[in-house]
Amino acid sequence: MASNMRKVFVFLFLFFICISLVYADLAELGINPLSMEIGSRPLGMGAAYAGLADDVNAVLYNPGGMAWAKGVSLSITSMTNIAAVQAYPTGYGSSFGFAVVTNKISDIPIPTGIANSESSVVLLSYGTKLSFLPQYGKQDWLQRIGIGANLKGLMGQRLTRTGFIDRSASGWDLDLGFLWKGDDWWTAGLSMQNILPARALGGGSIKWDIGGEEEGIPSVTKIAASARVIGDIDTPIFMEGRELVISGELDFSLAKQTLLRLGGEWNFSKEFYIRTGIMQQSGGQGVSSDLNFGVGYLTEKWGIDFATYREPAMGARYSYLSVLYFPQDWIVFRRLSFNQPSMILEEAIEQISLVNNAVTYDEKIEVFGKVKPGVDVYINDLRAAIGSDYSFKTVVPLHLKKNLVVVEARYESEKKTWKYKVLRKKKVELAEEKKVKEELEHAVTSEDKKTLAEKEKEILKTKEKVETLVTMGVIEVSPEADFAMDAGITRGELATWLVKASGAPLPEIKENLYVDVPATHPLAPYIFVVNKLKILQHFPDGTFRPDALVSKDEGAIIFKRIFQQTGTVR
Repeated sequence: MASNMRKVFVFLFLFFICISLVYADLAELGINPLSMEIGSRPLGMGAAYAGLADDVNAVLYNPGGMAWAKGVSLSITSMTNIAAVQAYPTGYGSSFGFAVVTNKISDIPIPTGIANSESSVVLLSYGTKLSFLPQYGKQDWLQRIGIGANLKGLMGQRLTRTGFIDRSASGWDLDLGFLWKGDDWWTAGLSMQNILPARALGGGSIKWDIGGEEEGIPSVTKIAASARVIGDIDTPIFMEGRELVISGELDFSLAKQTLLRLGGEWNFSKEFYIRTGIMQQSGGQGVSSDLNFGVGYLTEKWGIDFATYREPAMGARYSYLSVLYFPQDWIVFRRLSFNQPSMILEEAIEQISLVNNAVTYDEKIEVFGKVKPGVDVYINDLRAAIGSDYSFKTVVPLHLKKNLVVVEARYESEKKTWKYKVLRKKKVELAEEKKVKEELEHAVTSEDKKTLAEKEKEILKTKEKVETLVTMGVIEVSPEADFAMDAGITRGELATWLVKASGAPLPEIKENLYVDVPATHPLAPYIFVVNKLKILQHFPDGTFRPDALVSKDEGAIIFKRIFQQTGTVR
């Protein structure tokens, strides 16, 4: 038994020795030509990207994210340091990737003088979702897992050093990646880079032209995760038009210390991004920790990113500029495309009853339409029943004020989401409206009818404003009572409306305010606020008179004070 255990340990020892052959010349300079930490967006986030991998940069950081990747990227830090990357979707939940990277590092200080390194790498990538398995393709959890692989070829590595013969080398290696979209707002990733044991299948090492020496390529395992903690849909914190993504990862290597990367990306105004991150790196002088920064501008079809980071071999800060392009119709095999649904579509959703910014008085809204065969529709995370004629119908409850109706179309492993805003207003019956309708019914002459019709139009315009104020909770109207615009406003009612419109917090009242406003009065908090703001004050005799009507002159003074405080009157 002990003998067998010794054999196992000897085998494991020799195996890891093969994986990590002496990595002398380049390691001393802090250079790994097959390290693909490139791209302004990932670098701006401290290179903590293996757990996010949601754009074309997935080709370089985690091929497991390739299943959702599309586009072209050109990154430049100088004319000799350029990376061209593309991800090309197949239409079957997978993508092909290709990258060409040239890298030159000059004037690296060494004991005998200086060293220069030039390299060129070609990368082929492929990623797909686990839903490609025929018997499991419809299962949602498999559609959330992506797997991928990279084949990296070092086409040329040139090394010049003072006091040494110039050398060149070549080699190749493999990467494997996994990405799990656990939910719409968080993901977890695993990226295993340079996994081939030395000399396996002729790869896993760098072969020098002089001396026939080989250097092992250190393998790196990245365990990472990301979370969209702020957003306008399916996030822990709702904030319309804003988005915050945080990411982190640990990089493990047998040849180097464990590295920690943390990053964040803040999106505001829908198109502008600010990024920062802490990036640990291994160089010739050991492990360093640096703070990276980046900015970006992104539209539906193209984008531009900029980042600054520290290059470990030189110990100096560099800038990276990336230009990206996302073709709308770039796909190998067309299966089904999604466009923004309006009233009638010729794509995934052929017809839908919703329109954005709809207004209704009803407590619910009926959503119906028609889809292409095989398309599933989810409305506010609930699956809608689809009939034999591919029509769907569901009812969505509404609350007062604004409502967000989220429509999601799913076809096999693809998903597209649209958002519709619906305003449910409070219906108000005006006493003046009833009166003018009655007068119209009894009107005899055409002149009287015309006059009353014009009056009705003016009342309806005012009614729309009143309904908006009632909906927002500024004005309260009893369900059994009609709202009369000419009935006058009491001082207590006006205090309530002003405070609700301002959004000022209501204090706790523990003592009587005035002779006629005890602490228990229902309007006491509102009266306290307007008095403190010097908008509506008490009378000299120590009363507030909350039930007294506001006169026209008093109203003019009150609103003048409001305008002066808000700066709207000059």
